[in-house]
Amino acid sequence: MDQFIQSILLPGLSQGAIYGLIAVAFAVLHLTTGVINFGHGQLVVLAPIIILLSAAAGVPVWLAFLLGFAALLIAALVTEVVAIRPFVQSGSAVSWILSTFGVSIVLTEILAIPAGGEATYFPFGIPSDPFTLWGFRVSWAELSTLPALLLVAVLLTVFYRATRVGRELRAVGEDVQGAEALGISRARASQITVLISALIAAVTGFLVASSQILLPNLGIFFLFYGFVAVSMGGMNSILGAVIGGLVVGLVSQATAVYIGPLYGNLAVFTLLVLVYVVRPHGLFGARPVREV
Repeated sequence: MDQFIQSILLPGLSQGAIYGLIAVAFAVLHLTTGVINFGHGQLVVLAPIIILLSAAAGVPVWLAFLLGFAALLIAALVTEVVAIRPFVQSGSAVSWILSTFGVSIVLTEILAIPAGGEATYFPFGIPSDPFTLWGFRVSWAELSTLPALLLVAVLLTVFYRATRVGRELRAVGEDVQGAEALGISRARASQITVLISALIAAVTGFLVASSQILLPNLGIFFLFYGFVAVSMGGMNSILGAVIGGLVVGLVSQATAVYIGPLYGNLAVFTLLVLVYVVRPHGLFGARPVREV
């Protein structure tokens, strides 16, 4: 049991929480706009890389963090204008898949220019040095991911259920025309949702940078696992995104340990297919219903 906890449960939950955060950001955006932002993976690594480049140029660390966060917000808003808003509730997925994935490629190439495509250590994050806790080797970077995921999920759930803005965002996702008839701006709802997903990307990026070596294309790796997680859990479900991320993390880690690291993707995508056979809208998803 100790070996299972050390080699599968702890690393699986830690990595799964990262996938869950990305899946939650997907779910938040899809809940309002009906769009999945395939550029989100690169938004996750954007702020840490900007922080590193700024600090290397002699900028004070606190200012480097502000510049990284500002760059993330600007990139998210530009993505919303050029790749998301034109296709909100368009009824065709092809357009936003191509536009947001194009953003992902553009961001990857832009980040690769100053970074030189080299792996970089992030020295400003949560300590990743291992220590012994109750007989298990862990680090603060690993231990922080799951609480961060749960906190983000709880805050978002309260926001959508208990605030007027949250209810308006849900209304736009359920019925755009009906929401606009009540005076709710579709463009404003799209912008707010993108900013929320950018805040989640900032949290995710800080956690990723604390525990892993940074690469300009690292976000693409997280993109696909996050997409599998939200697809498995249900596109519009925050709870489903959380569960989906943790399941993907545990399955991929268990496969890597018991079978081999080359079979991780096969196991995860096979599980996704099996879930879709039983639940075409995901574990916690539901058929879209328009209420009149």
